[in-house]
Amino acid sequence: MKLKDYNKTEWKDHIVDMDSGEVVQEGTPVSARIMNNIEEGIFGVTVETSKNSADITSLAIEVAILKNASLNNLTNNVFFENFDTLNSVKLENGIYDPVAKKVYV
Repeated sequence: MKLKDYNKTEWKDHIVDMDSGEVVQEGTPVSARIMNNIEEGIFGVTVETSKNSADITSLAIEVAILKNASLNNLTNNVFFENFDTLNSVKLENGIYDPVAKKVYV
């Protein structure tokens, strides 16, 4: 689900005149369809938030590495390589980030 696909419900209170018993305003009905729309919206935002958080973390690490390399005049030796797993790689030096699927040396 994409956030732009979410259909917002405009909720209205059910208002009854206490003296006459007349319904002044019909309230928004609650149904499984409406509640499921809310659930899908929450789920969609949660998925996007998790993805954005992982992307932000990955970018923050890359910026820190580039900044450190630049400040230490190591600009010719900076590279990034993504790995799905380290099954075929023997890591002797550095750190593997399984969330971002990257090795930092």
